[in-house]
Amino acid sequence: MLSTELIESVKHHEGYREKAYQDTVGVWTIGYGTNLQVLEVDSEVATKWLIEELERCAESVDKLEGLGHVSPARRDVLIEMAYNLGINGLRRFRNTLNLIRACAYEKAAAAMLGLTV
Repeated sequence: MLSTELIESVKHHEGYREKAYQDTVGVWTIGYGTNLQVLEVDSEVATKWLIEELERCAESVDKLEGLGHVSPARRDVLIEMAYNLGINGLRRFRNTLNLIRACAYEKAAAAMLGLTV
């Protein structure tokens, strides 16, 4: 069993970083000095992270104007695009989003695949 004192001492000396950063020797690190280059993650934790990020993407997609009418399946496509491209990347698909707003779904699908300009 680890002592509370040890845990608090390491926290104090390492400091907490919410986002990944390179430490003094260039190793990508996060949290309280966790080396990301040797970190392994099991599928349960990876699934938790995935769900959390998909929920953030869903919130962002739901804030896009004029898309409240889309079916759950179409919303899922937009959420997946936001997950892969980031919400700003999704916003760059202006033509596609405008086609979805106009309920021109076949044209929107073609635009998503880069089959049209």
